[in-house]
Amino acid sequence: MFTAVAAGAGTDVDTHRPDRPHAAVVKVPDERLEWVGELFGSAKTTPTELEFLDVPGLDLSDESGRHHARTHWATMRQSDMFVLVVRAFQDESVPEYRNRTDPEADVRELLDEMLFADLDQVTTRIEKLEAAVRKPTADRDAQLRELELMKRLSEALEAERPVSSAVNNEAEEKLLRSFAFCSLKPILVAVNTSEGDVAAGEDSIDTLPSLRLSAKIEAEIAQLPPDEREEFLADLGLDAPAGDRLVQACFRRMGLVSFFTPSEKETRAVAVPAGTDALTAAGEVHSDIARGFIRAEVVSYDDLRAVGDMKSARSAGVVRLEGKSYIVQDGDVIYFRFNV
Repeated sequence: MFTAVAAGAGTDVDTHRPDRPHAAVVKVPDERLEWVGELFGSAKTTPTELEFLDVPGLDLSDESGRHHARTHWATMRQSDMFVLVVRAFQDESVPEYRNRTDPEADVRELLDEMLFADLDQVTTRIEKLEAAVRKPTADRDAQLRELELMKRLSEALEAERPVSSAVNNEAEEKLLRSFAFCSLKPILVAVNTSEGDVAAGEDSIDTLPSLRLSAKIEAEIAQLPPDEREEFLADLGLDAPAGDRLVQACFRRMGLVSFFTPSEKETRAVAVPAGTDALTAAGEVHSDIARGFIRAEVVSYDDLRAVGDMKSARSAGVVRLEGKSYIVQDGDVIYFRFNV
């Protein structure tokens, strides 16, 4: 399961959260899944899911707060991406972080803290490698190459540049995966704003993609009967609640795509990284399907929706038979043929 971690600068992000991370698994909203399920008469539909790890607001205004924030880094590094939650609303009843309301400054502070965390990791690794290469071992050449890479990373981080800026090729990126550096992960900024600004939608802060939402509005929506929520959102210029929009934005930011596996018993939405081949995608459904893979019968959701059903899709020639190397596309409806 893919995991996103939410962290914010300042204790005002949510003063009711306990002082420890809270994990929750959420379904990724996708209206296409329901349509495909209905078309195939599925007994149930199963959406893909993301796990969110909600970290208490980080107070980086003094050494004590920074030290406490560092206790969360090991847990946070286990995620696939970061969501930085920052404040952009005015409310005298909610104390401001650092006596200001400045989302850009908050984002910059969080990014800097990530660079410091990465630099600490790199420095520790350099010390171990420098000690190791003094001995004539069988893997000394590999250690020397890693040491050169780590020194390059150190220079980048000390210049306030992310680890990603110093990685030259795929081999180096693969070598660094086990370190789970913060500044190698995709980042989304969630801007907690006022009611009047929430319809502004997606934007960017410090070159990072951002999503505007309002915790106050979401609290009001939660109190409404389900049949009144859609009208309330429409009045605000929104087409979906903040939770749905945030989950979908995280899904896109992680570079994921969804494909659908239909049957009368169940239609599933399955998430894979963009660029995944059919054999690997089959393994995400079940290992036996990958082991006995023969071919994949594929039709795009848009083509299927346009013609209305599989019989018409075959008549229109939009159903294809693909092999193991086929690159799965977002919205593909796939029936895997296999034999074990």
